[in-house]
Amino acid sequence: MPVFKYLIKNNSKIPEYIEVEQSSKEPPLKNHPLTGEPIERVLHSPSLTLNHSEKREKNTLSPDHLEKHGFSILEKDTSSQKYIQTVGKNPKLDFQHGKFSS
Repeated sequence: MPVFKYLIKNNSKIPEYIEVEQSSKEPPLKNHPLTGEPIERVLHSPSLTLNHSEKREKNTLSPDHLEKHGFSILEKDTSSQKYIQTVGKNPKLDFQHGKFSS
């Protein structure tokens, strides 16, 4: 969905803008959604968020995907207070006090 830029018409010396994600089929907003101040849409090319979705984000951050791309996941062991590598092709690493030890 495109993100549109709006100018807040509050007679400020420094222009204030907000960005609102809305369908291009919706009419332009006349008032600020939170404060009710008058606003007007600024003509510029809209920003499209084409590659972002919750499902895509979960897939990108999944352990299998991270390991496939050479990343590791370190998790803190509550009993020993050390960080232990749970995902990754590197040798098993423990991380404590800013230093790695194998």
